[in-house]
Formats: sequence, structure tokens, C-alpha cells
Amino acid sequence: MQFGQGVNPARVKAANQAAILKTIYHRGPIKRAEIAESLGLTLPTITTNIHSMMARGIVREAGALQSSARFAGRRAHPVDIVPESRHFLGVEIQGTRRAVCLLDYRGKALYAQESQAEERDYDRNVELSRVMIHKALSVCGMEIGGIAGIGVCLPGLVDTQRGVLEARPSYGWTRKDIRGDLAAQLGYSGPIHVENNACARAYGVQLFRREALEDAQTFAYLFIHQGVACPLVLNTAMDFGSVVGAGEVGHMVMVPNGEPCGCGNRGCLEAYASDAAILRRCAGALERGEAPLLDQLRGEGALSMEHVLAAQEAGDPAAAEIVEQAVYTLGVAVANIRNFACPSLMLIEGSLFRRPENREHLLDVMHRNLCGVIRPDARFLFVEPDPLSGAKGAAAMAICKDLETYIEL
Repeated sequence: MQFGQGVNPARVKAANQAAILKTIYHRGPIKRAEIAESLGLTLPTITTNIHSMMARGIVREAGALQSSARFAGRRAHPVDIVPESRHFLGVEIQGTRRAVCLLDYRGKALYAQESQAEERDYDRNVELSRVMIHKALSVCGMEIGGIAGIGVCLPGLVDTQRGVLEARPSYGWTRKDIRGDLAAQLGYSGPIHVENNACARAYGVQLFRREALEDAQTFAYLFIHQGVACPLVLNTAMDFGSVVGAGEVGHMVMVPNGEPCGCGNRGCLEAYASDAAILRRCAGALERGEAPLLDQLRGEGALSMEHVLAAQEAGDPAAAEIVEQAVYTLGVAVANIRNFACPSLMLIEGSLFRRPENREHLLDVMHRNLCGVIRPDARFLFVEPDPLSGAKGAAAMAICKDLETYIEL
């Protein structure tokens, strides 16, 4: 990676700085000579930039490594990121719940909390998020001005460049200036990055679970919750943000002129296989008296996916049929995604797949609907649902953007 040939010295210098910092972040502790060899830059260039980063406190020497030469000479001093040098906030806003976390530069969670109070008003969601952020800062003894970046994620179509939620049909939210509204609420002038919540989870995997990706050139992240999304990501060892498209597979039409969807169309995947669709169908079965075990398990509380899965396991016929139909529809959708995009790896997160039989059913349906000339060698990894994975992924996004845009002129 040679950045020395450019017509704009300042731009070349900035690109070199970002490349060096990312190399240290992903491969540290690492020796200066190894960085120079990896990037195709001179050792003096590496040394000068690292000295500057050390002066700013974001990089430090991680101890000395003895030379492997027969006659030991100078000891090599590898360098690494200083985890506590920078901190990042992650926020997920779903309406039914909100989650906030505060991470150090290495992704260690100093604070993580969720609130499950339902709130469909947009302004109220932003206000509640502000309150949660201030609590996180207070608990950790920090001020908002000391935060290096904020990542925000939420369902729907997002304009990442402008930080605007273009549309979340199920809540009637359109053209919401997430970046501007949150910055005003917090009095924060630093970078705020906004992304779809499935895409944010993909950032989290790239930054914190790279071992799971192995050598996958592309991966897809299928996220099933109130909606269904599946961004496709171009995976490289050192770069981030290569999310292809919005990933709104929840609005691919599975049944022409079928069930109405919150987007205004009919027959969408989301109308048949999202958690919201499953709960809606189960609620109908309860009203008709068709799901006695589910009714018994629910008790007096609000119906949840945990109740539905427990009823499926207990043998409630209505709950079992509803879940099986949802998994079948998702299996066909996964086959469509495989046929179209052929990702090397697909990560799947959804409460449905806490049960092994639903995992097996999904993969069986997918294979039966796969195009015959498509090699069925993609890996599938089921991700345990985590109510904080969206907020952590949003913070990971902020860290990735920080690494990509590091400039010290």
C-alpha cells in the first residue's frame, strides 16, 4: 500500500497516517519495520508518524521483543493502541426499546444499558436517548466533550452521508435528522455517524469478531427483529464501511398481493417472517382460542417471542405452525439472497433461531430452493441474540470511522 505518489502532499500524508493507525489497531502489538513492510512505506515515515501518535497518547510501546538474530542486537519495541485514549458512544433506537453503550478504543464496554419502554414518538425517543447517554457519561465520570465519536443505529432506510433517517414506515418516521437532532440535544460538536441497525451489527462483527469471518471475502448479516434486514458487506482485513445497499430484504415481495406490510406494499417478507408478524399472527390465534398452551404460558403479561418459542417447544399446534411458516419463508428468502449475491458467509441473528430445530429447518429450506448451479459451500453462523449488539455495533462503526479518517496535519 504505497501512498507516496500523489499530487496533494497533505492528502498523501493523511492517507499514510490513517493507514499506519489502522495497521497498528488491527495487528498490534507490531514492530515499526513490519508496518513499513506491510504498507510499502519507508521506516522514517513510519517512525515519524508513530512518534506523533505517541505524543498524542493514542499509541504506546508495548514492551521490547528480543531480536531473533544469532547475535542479539537492538531490541525491537512493538507499538500498540492505547485503549483508554479514546472513547465512543453507541446508541440503538428502535421505538420499542433503546440501548446505549460506552466503549474504549479497543471495544471494551465501560457501560451498557437498555430500556424497554415502548415509545413511538420520534422526539421522545431522541430525548430518552439523551437521558441514557448522560447517565452513561455520569457513571463513567466523563463529559460529552471527551467522546471521540458517536454511532447511532435504528431500523429503516438511512442516508449515512447526511445522518438522516429517510423512512421507518412502521412508525411513520420520515426524513428525521438524527445527527442534527442528537447533536443539539447533547450539545456535541464531534462526529455522529448514523446507520441502519443491521449494518451496525455488521460493523461490530468486523471489528470485534474478525475470527468468525475467517477468510470470507463477502458476508451477509441477516437480522430478524421487528423487521428483516440483510446488508451485504465486502470484507477486507484493514478497511471498513463497504456495506453494499440498504439491505432492506424485509420488503422483497414473497407473496404477490399478499398480507399488507407497513411499507404500504403487500406480500413483503417482513409481513410474514418478522417477530412483529409472528406475534401478530399468534395474537390472532389466541383471540380465536386456537393456542391454549401459548395462552397458558403467556399468563397475564404481554405476548413475547419467548412465549411463542416456549409454546412451540411444548407442542402448541398453532404456535408451531406459525413459527414453521415464518422459518420456511425466511429459508426461501435466504436462498434468494444466496442465488443473487453468493456471500461467502451469512450471519443470522434472530430470536427464532434460539431453537436448533428452527435453524435446521431454515437451512433445509434454503438448500431445497438454491439454484442448482450455485455452489452450496457458503458458511452459516447463527449469532446469539443480544439486546446490546446494536448499540455496540454502532459504537464499533464510530471507531471504524475514526480509524478511517484519522488526520493530523
